[in-house]
Amino acid sequence: MKKFQDVRQCQKYIEEQSQNDRLVIIVSGRLGQEIVPSVHNLQQVISIYVYCMNKGINEQWACKYTKVKAVVVRLDELIFRITTDHNIQKMEDGSLPIIRVTPHDYPGKPDIDVDDEVLKSAKDEIICALRLEKHKEKHKIINDLLKDGRQSLSNHKVEFAPKVYTAAINENNGQLMRSLRKYFERQWKIKYGSSNQWFKLFLEEYKDSINYDSVLNRTAEYGHKYLKDCPILSIVLQLLFEGIDDKFFDETNAFNDLWCTITNNGLKSIENFSDNKKQSVLLQALREYYRPKLFELLEISEIQDEDNLYESALNNVAKHGWLQGLQEVEERIIVRHYNTLRAKISVFGDTSGKSVQPKVEAAISENNQSCVFGQDTQILWKFSGIGNPRVTWFFNGQPLPTNDRLQVTEADDGTSILSIRQAELGDQGVYTARAINAFGEAEAQTTLKIDCIKPVINTNLNTALKVTKDEILTLEIVASGTPKPHIVWMKGNNELTPNDRIQVTTLPGDDGKYTLTILNVQPEDQGEYSAMISNVDGSLQSDKCKVIVSIQPKVEAPMSVNERSCMFGQDTQILWKFSGIGKLRVTWFFNDQPFPNNDRLQVTETDDGTSILTVRQAELGDQGVYTAKSTNAFGEAEAQTTLKIDYIKPAINTNLNTALKVTKGAILTLKVVASGTPKPHTVWMKDDNELTPNDRIQVTISTGDDDKYTLTILNVQPEDEGEYSAIISNVGGSLQSDKCKVIVSSKSH
Repeated sequence: MKKFQDVRQCQKYIEEQSQNDRLVIIVSGRLGQEIVPSVHNLQQVISIYVYCMNKGINEQWACKYTKVKAVVVRLDELIFRITTDHNIQKMEDGSLPIIRVTPHDYPGKPDIDVDDEVLKSAKDEIICALRLEKHKEKHKIINDLLKDGRQSLSNHKVEFAPKVYTAAINENNGQLMRSLRKYFERQWKIKYGSSNQWFKLFLEEYKDSINYDSVLNRTAEYGHKYLKDCPILSIVLQLLFEGIDDKFFDETNAFNDLWCTITNNGLKSIENFSDNKKQSVLLQALREYYRPKLFELLEISEIQDEDNLYESALNNVAKHGWLQGLQEVEERIIVRHYNTLRAKISVFGDTSGKSVQPKVEAAISENNQSCVFGQDTQILWKFSGIGNPRVTWFFNGQPLPTNDRLQVTEADDGTSILSIRQAELGDQGVYTARAINAFGEAEAQTTLKIDCIKPVINTNLNTALKVTKDEILTLEIVASGTPKPHIVWMKGNNELTPNDRIQVTTLPGDDGKYTLTILNVQPEDQGEYSAMISNVDGSLQSDKCKVIVSIQPKVEAPMSVNERSCMFGQDTQILWKFSGIGKLRVTWFFNDQPFPNNDRLQVTETDDGTSILTVRQAELGDQGVYTAKSTNAFGEAEAQTTLKIDYIKPAINTNLNTALKVTKGAILTLKVVASGTPKPHTVWMKDDNELTPNDRIQVTISTGDDDKYTLTILNVQPEDEGEYSAIISNVGGSLQSDKCKVIVSSKSH
C-alpha cells in the first residue's frame, strides 16, 4: 500500500506505473474531488473507493465517475466492498496494489491490505476446519466469517454437512473458534496497531487479563459488531471496562450507549470512572476516533491548519467532546468558517450523549414517605446510565434481605421498586437504593415513617352480667387501632393470666373483637371485669362489668332420671336431693300434673336438701312419672322417676272337691284357697252361669292375709244341684278352679 497526502505526488506516482499494472485507489472526500478527475481515465486505475465522513455530499460528485465503486463511511463496509469486487478468482495474477490518498495520516484508520503469514495461516485453518477447500462458496463464507464472526455461519447452514456445522457452531474451543481468535488477535496487532505503537503496548499489557479473552471471544463470535467505525477505540473501551460482558452487551445494548456517550462528549464523560493510566490510553484512542472526522470537517469548512490548530482542536475535542472541545479553539477561527463547522456537527447525532455512571432520575435524591401500619407501600427510584445499572437496597445502612414481605422488582425503564407488604413498626427507617454499573454508582434515599392510630373501643362491656355456676362466662369488646391493639383482661385491679379455664382470643384480620371466656364458672369468679387496650400510640381501659355468679338448683345425682318399681299394695318412697343457693322449694308432679298430698301420698323435706315422696299401699293408679322440680331465685332443676307397680298372677292353693252331697234344706258351703297380688277377685259359677249373690246365696272373702274364698247357699233346694266352680282373677291373669258336682238329696224319713 502506498499512502499520499499530496495530490500531485499521488498522480505522478500513478502515471509512472506500467500500463499493465492494476491499481485500486482509496481517497478521502475532499482530496478525492481533486484527484479523481485527473486519474479516472488512466488505464492503470481499475477501482476507486471514497472513504469519508459524509456519504451524501460525496456521492453527489462521485456518481459521475464509473470507476468509483463505492462511497463508504464504515471500515467494515470498505473492506467488504473491496474483497467482494476483487476476489481471488478474478485476480489470478495476485494481490492488487492499493493507493491511499488522505489529507492527513490517520493512524486510527487501519490499512486494509495488510496481511502476513499468521493471517493467511488462520484463514487456511478456517477453511480446513469447515472443509471448504473445494467449496464454490468458499470466499463468500470466509469473508462473512471475517466480517461478522462465527454467528454468520447460520446464514450458510445449508452449505455444510450437519456434523461439521454442529461442531463449528457449538464448540467454543474448537478449531474454528481457535482460528478465528488467532485471526482477529493478529488483525488487532497488524492492521490496527501497525502505526500505533502505544496500541500494541496496550494489547501486550492487557493480554493476560481475564477480560482480554472475553473481548477476543466476543470478536470471534460477532466479528466487527463491536468495532464500530474506529476499531482501536472499540477494543480499548471493551478491555478497560471489565464490568461489561457479553450478556451485558446483548441484553442492554450497553456498548452502544457507552459508544454514543464517549464519542459525543469525549474523555470527560467517563474520566471519573477510570484512573490516570486508563485516561491516558482512552485519550489516545479518542484521538484516533476524532482525527479523521475532525480534520475532514475542518478542511470542508475551509479552516486552515495554522499554528498547529488541527492538533490543538483534536486534543480538546478528545477531552471535552465536539461542542465544548471546539469552543476551546473558537477564538482562532474565522467566524464564518466556525459557524459552518458548527452546523456540520449535527451529522454525528445527539451530542448530549447518555449518562455513563448511574444517575437518579429525580429532582432530588432524598425524600420522605409515610405508610399506615399494616398497609402495603412501595418505594421506587428510577436510575439511568449505561445499560440498566444493578440496584441494591439497604435499610439503615445494612443490606436489605428480601422475603415474602419485602420484595424488589425492576422495570424496563430503569425503575427499581421496593414493595413492603403489611408494614410493621420495624420497617420505619432509611431505605437506600444504590445503582451500580462498570463506571460508578448513584444513591437515592427514602425515609419511611410508619403511622399509627390510637386505640378506640367501638363496642364496650356491659355494666353488669349474671352467670350461673358451672356455665361459661363470655365477655367481648370491639376495638380498633393501628397497629392492632394488644389487650389485657383485668379482674378488679389484677391482670388475668390465661389458662385451661380462662381463655383470651383475638380474631384475626380486620375484625376487632376481643373475647374473654371463663369455663366452668365458680363463685370465686364473681367480681368486676375490664379490658386494657393498647398499642404504640396509646392505651385506654374499657368500662367495668360486674359479674354475679348465680347457683341455680342442681340435682345431686349422676343422672336426673331414673326408674323404680313397687309391689302392688306395698309402701314405697321416691326421693331426690337438690343443692343451690338460698332456700329451695321443691314441687312434685305426677304425669306433669300438680301432685296434692293426702294420707296415702305424702312429701317430706330433710335438712340436706332431699325431698321424699312416700306412697303407701301402692295401687295400680300410682304407676307413672313423678317429677320433683326445685326452684330458687336463680333458676330451677328437676328430676324424674318412673314408678312401676308390680303384681303376682293368681294361684289356687286349695281346690274344690270334685263331688259333694247335700241334703235339701241344709247349707251348702264351697271353699277355695287362692293367692295373688293384687288380691284376686272371685266369681262363682254354676254350670256355665255366674252366680249372683242374694239373701240365700252368699259369697265371702276373708280379710287380711287369709286367702279363703267361700260360697254359701242357704236352704239348699233340688234346683241347686249342678257343677260349681270359681274363677279367680287379678290384673295379672285369671284361672278357674276344679268343678265340684253337687247332688241334692231329699230329707231322710
